[in-house]
Amino acid sequence: MTDEQAKTNLLPHSEAKVQLYSTYLAIYLNILSRVPTIRRIFLFDLLCGEGKYSNGGKGSPLVALETIKNHYFANGETCPDIEVWFNDNGESEIEPGIAKIERVRRFSEEVFVPENVELRFFQEDFSLILTQALTTITSTYNSKGLFFIDPWGYKSIRPSHIKQILANGNSEALLFLPISFMYRFWNKAARTSFVGSNPLELFARELYEDTTVPLFNSAYELIDGLQERFRSYLSSEGAFVTTFTIERDGANVYCLFFFTCNIKGFEKMLEAKWKMDSVRGKGYRANQQPMLWSEAVIQGYPTKLQEFLASEPLKSNQQVYKFGLEQGFLPKHTNDTLREWQREGKLEVIPFDGNPVRKGAFYLTSPERTVVFHLIDQ
Repeated sequence: MTDEQAKTNLLPHSEAKVQLYSTYLAIYLNILSRVPTIRRIFLFDLLCGEGKYSNGGKGSPLVALETIKNHYFANGETCPDIEVWFNDNGESEIEPGIAKIERVRRFSEEVFVPENVELRFFQEDFSLILTQALTTITSTYNSKGLFFIDPWGYKSIRPSHIKQILANGNSEALLFLPISFMYRFWNKAARTSFVGSNPLELFARELYEDTTVPLFNSAYELIDGLQERFRSYLSSEGAFVTTFTIERDGANVYCLFFFTCNIKGFEKMLEAKWKMDSVRGKGYRANQQPMLWSEAVIQGYPTKLQEFLASEPLKSNQQVYKFGLEQGFLPKHTNDTLREWQREGKLEVIPFDGNPVRKGAFYLTSPERTVVFHLIDQ
C-alpha cells in the first residue's frame, strides 16, 4: 500500500483509530447526558480529512455523527445539546479540485442529525481554528469538549496545543501520531539539525523543555517515553495520559494519545481500550493472534500492585484506584487481585468509619467511603 493509496483509502489500522474514537464517544455521551449541569457538549474534529474514502471506509466525521445518531435513538430520541466542528483546509486526494471539507459537508447531510445538534464546517489553518475553538468553549458556561486531532504527519502539532486544550479543565483530547515515521528521525533530530528536521526538533524540545531530549531504541520505546514525558509536561494541569498503539505492520506503528484532567474520563477511556483489545488493553495490530486470557498476570500487574502497597503502610482505596488506572488497568482487574490475596489471607481491609467491611468489597469506585489496605506478612 503506497502513501497515495493510504490517503484515499481507510486502511484497517485507521479503522481501528476511528473505532476507538467512536467507542469512547459513545461512553462520553452516555455519561454527560446524565449530568444536568452540562449545558452543551463540543466535539472538535479540527483535521477531519475526507469524510468517506474510495474503499467506502468512513472517517472520523461520519463515525462521530453515527455515534450521536445511535445515542439519540438508544435514549428515547433524546440527546444533549451538541455542537460539532469539522475543519480541514486541504484539497481532496479523491476528488481533485474539491476541498476536503466540502466532501465532509456533503456526506454529513446523508446522516440523520438530531435537531439540537449543530454542525459547523471550517476551512482554516489548524492553529487558527484551535484558537477559535478554545475561545468558544472557554466562554460557554457549563460546557464539555472533546478534541480529536488526526494530522497527516505531525508538522502542525505542538505539545503546547494539548496544554492549551487542557488548561480550562473541561476538555479532553485524542491525538494521533505516526510513531514509526517520527522514530526514524528522532535520534538524529535530538542531536543535530538537518534538512526537514525543524518540525520534529520543535516538537521534541518543546515537550522536554529544559531537559535533554532522550534517544530511543525502538518505536515502542518512543511511545512509552512520550507518554511519561507528557505526564510530566502536563502535571500542572493534573492530566492523565494513556496510549493506544496501532500497528499496521512491523514497519508502521501509530499511536493515539489520550489526555484528560478527569479521572472518571480516564477510566472510561481505559474501558474503551479494553473493549478494543480484550487481551492487553493496549492496542491494535493487524492479524492479531488470540492469546489465553490472563492479561493482568502477563503484564506483571499483581507484582506492581504489591510493591505499591508495600511502599507505604495503609494505602487507601482512592490511592489504589488511581494507581491501577495509571498502570492501564480497570478497577475489575485490581479487584480480582485484591480478592485473591484476601482468599489467601494476605490482605486486610480496614475501614476508617468503623463500619464493617463486607468480604470481597474494596470500594475502589466509592469515593464516599474510605478503607485502607494492609498486606499481611506470610
